[in-house]
Amino acid sequence: MENKTRAKISYGWGFILIIIGLILNYFNIGSPDFKIFGGIGNWLIYVGFIGLMIATVRALSRKREKKADERMEFVASKALRITFISLLLAAFAIMIIDGIKTITVSYHLFMSYLICSLLAVYFVAYRILLKVY
Repeated sequence: MENKTRAKISYGWGFILIIIGLILNYFNIGSPDFKIFGGIGNWLIYVGFIGLMIATVRALSRKREKKADERMEFVASKALRITFISLLLAAFAIMIIDGIKTITVSYHLFMSYLICSLLAVYFVAYRILLKVY
């Protein structure tokens, strides 16, 4: 994908998230359970601005184009497969644990822990697979 196309997509997603967040805030749609952001609309606005900042930093920092060889693509696809399988296993384990004893963690904390654990699983799997292959 070319840099111009990637920049257009990144800026587009950032603006779309901001607009959706503003619409949700205007019509008071969404759950007020987010303790830090105050609502889903504020969270979408925050994520949109983060996306715009990342796209701007990428556009301003011009690096030489890195070429990914077949080995790196192979390792990345294997790590992604391991991460997906771990997500399925975690969902199954969470269903079993929730059936035995109700999980009382709030939704935003639960999702943040889940996302962080998936990123950690992907990082560890990628590093291990890089050494193996």
